[in-house]
Amino acid sequence: MVRHQPLQYYEPQLCLSCLTGIYGCRWKRYQRSHDDTTPWERLWFLLLTFTFGLTLTWLYFWWEVHNDYDEFNWYLYNRMGYWSDWSVPILMTTAAAFTYIAGLLVLALCHIAVGQQMNLHWLHKVSSGLLKSP
Repeated sequence: MVRHQPLQYYEPQLCLSCLTGIYGCRWKRYQRSHDDTTPWERLWFLLLTFTFGLTLTWLYFWWEVHNDYDEFNWYLYNRMGYWSDWSVPILMTTAAAFTYIAGLLVLALCHIAVGQQMNLHWLHKVSSGLLKSP
């Protein structure tokens, strides 16, 4: 009887699988790559960093104008004709966008730290492109 041994043994890398899976939807081992990051992906990283800076500025602006929320709501009341507190939804949407972009940026920096090829998923590309223009 002939005993066959496996050709290769792969150590499970749960952290790396989660890192590449969340950032680029590459959950399987054969989809990961240590090749150099393409210039397009570097451009997307710069766009992600720029979007992070814009959402940080926008969040800081809305956080600091809390004394003027009432004037902002009065301005919208005069324009639309009905009263609603618009400052809270704007602040919450901005905080959610900032958290999302910050999470993507942390994942991208982790990709750089472990030497994995950055390959941002198209859904993240679309959403970060949309969040760029508040």
